[in-house]
Amino acid sequence: MKISLNWIKEYVFPLNMDENKISNLLTEIGLTVKGINNVNKDFILDVEVTPNRTDAMSHYGIARDLYAVLKFRGYKVHLLKPVINEETNTNSSSDINNKSHIQIFVKTYEKCIRYSGILIHKIKIEPSPYWLISRLESIGIKSTNNIIDIIHFVMHELGQPIHIFDMDQIEDGKIIIKNAEKNTDFQSSDSIMRKLDEEDLVIYDAKKPLSIAGMINHMKSNIQITTKNIFIGTACFNPTIIRNIRKKHLIKTETQYLFEKDIDPNQTVFALQRVAFLVKKRIKNNIICSNVIDFYPNPILLSKIKLRYNKIINIIGKKISRKKIKKILSLLEIIIDYENKKYLFLCVPSYRTDVRREIDVIEEILRIYGIHNISVHNQIKIDTYPKIYCKTEYEIQKILFEQLISHGFQEIISSTMINEKKYSFLLNSFFKKKEIKIINPVNQSYKLMRSSLLFSMMDCIEHNYNNNRIEYNIKFFELGKIYYKKNNQFLEKTYLGIALLQKEKMEHKNYSFFYLKGIIEQIFQKSGISNYTQVLSKHPLLENGISILYNHKNLVEIGKFKNNILKKNEIFYAEIDWKYLVSVIQEKKIIYVPFSKYPTSRRDLSLLVDKAISFEKINQLIKKKENHVIKRIKVYDLYEGMNLPTSKKSYTISFFFESEKETLTDKIINNSMKEIEFFLKKELKAEIRKK
Repeated sequence: MKISLNWIKEYVFPLNMDENKISNLLTEIGLTVKGINNVNKDFILDVEVTPNRTDAMSHYGIARDLYAVLKFRGYKVHLLKPVINEETNTNSSSDINNKSHIQIFVKTYEKCIRYSGILIHKIKIEPSPYWLISRLESIGIKSTNNIIDIIHFVMHELGQPIHIFDMDQIEDGKIIIKNAEKNTDFQSSDSIMRKLDEEDLVIYDAKKPLSIAGMINHMKSNIQITTKNIFIGTACFNPTIIRNIRKKHLIKTETQYLFEKDIDPNQTVFALQRVAFLVKKRIKNNIICSNVIDFYPNPILLSKIKLRYNKIINIIGKKISRKKIKKILSLLEIIIDYENKKYLFLCVPSYRTDVRREIDVIEEILRIYGIHNISVHNQIKIDTYPKIYCKTEYEIQKILFEQLISHGFQEIISSTMINEKKYSFLLNSFFKKKEIKIINPVNQSYKLMRSSLLFSMMDCIEHNYNNNRIEYNIKFFELGKIYYKKNNQFLEKTYLGIALLQKEKMEHKNYSFFYLKGIIEQIFQKSGISNYTQVLSKHPLLENGISILYNHKNLVEIGKFKNNILKKNEIFYAEIDWKYLVSVIQEKKIIYVPFSKYPTSRRDLSLLVDKAISFEKINQLIKKKENHVIKRIKVYDLYEGMNLPTSKKSYTISFFFESEKETLTDKIINNSMKEIEFFLKKELKAEIRKK
């Protein structure tokens, strides 16, 4: 959002501070300034306002925050509110006077929270004065005429969407806000013919539509050079409704951007009074303004919040004096209704639509107080309690995501719809799952719901690879749903997908597979999952892969993507059944086992077995022996090829022995090894290879 520094100085006075210091100050309080440009003896700040801060999406909103932090830090500044003409009073919808010659009817209360309007007679359309042109052009808005420019000025001054009609084109002096009639043709001012339906919110007169929710006018309701009488309206609509209408009809206007946010419903009348004041002041004509007509059946109540002093200390980590807390609240126009020694009972202004909870108020206090004033101790206390044993799904997700990010993986959020033509060779092969088609897709190429996260992740990998977005390895993960049809039922399931692109120059062919498998094993280790088994994967999209089972149920699939669409670069993929993983972690109990005081001993065993025998089978057989001194085993070496029969392969397996009661003697270890050799010969017909 572009903000003019000269414009800001009209509200914060005196502002004797250079643009860089102001920029740093705004950034400190959460209004990040991305850049500063010098335009016509003015500095234009490119301010990044988060979507929830609708109160700061205007020049006066920025000035209000800037004033609060400057005043708190000791600067002698004043906040000057935009001037209005007090003679333009408010009338309720039930008491509209005849001088207005206009009536407002709202038939959709749930969509229209408030609607206000004013009539201005005997205007004269002409070029704007230099100061107004300069103000608008500094923030990238081209001047149109004096009336339209004043509308734009007030919108960017207060952050309130405003629309305007030629009053002489309004039939029977009626403004009606209601749902459109089915198959209504609407020739909008951007020369596009739009087809409206019952879901669209439209402003009508007695006979015809005037505007789509105040965002874009009908071409016949716009003001012209000959216009003499105008109707100006402001509204607070349901933002979700506006967002849906905008997306459906591809509308892009300044008004729509503001309507989509949770704007202050208590500002509509003030915005009209400000417009009327500027019109009367700048147009040298016998201007006549009606009273403000206001429809506001269910006034929004101000938020009431209880703020505890001890909660402020617990969250911020520092005791801030009560005097300073009250001063910050006062500067933010948050009223203290009641107080005692333990807490404050607050009344939050309606324009702060983002402040609804106690934690929001604490954030506001810290924002103005300054996070740089909170000292950080040299020593950090770490809780030894293993956090993975937290029971909520959100906590588990947070910890595992942090683990993946620490290994260089990046989270992505991809589309749930896939390109049918691109993946036609793989569809209908995903077990017995049938794809779900969208009846009325936005894009005809993307009309299938994904039956695997791999499809949408592939699109993301391919896009980043082809555009050289990532210089080194491409490592992505995504938590999302898949959709499929089985036994005439529509089903969805949540998976955690992890993908890795192996560059063609990698020296070791299977490095990425084992790296990805190692990541999964680390997740298991952190989650306390140990007694799992591995079998060859039958996943139709993966080759040379394995399935990891827990309690005989499939938990993870790992392998190489079958179809290589990125030249010689291979993609390795792991898919975790998320809900099952969470349930396994939640069932885990914390058991404390002290470290053994006695040393660990290792013995290696080389054996020749049939090619069809996997290490996992050997591992499970040895576990069944229930030898309590064997703590773990792992593959040290695997060999196939020269000097071995074609039907055989050689494993070298490391055995680790440890006791919690005593130091194991060579005799005990050697006897255990002899038992293992005898057992493997019997069960697998293995040949023990001597060194």
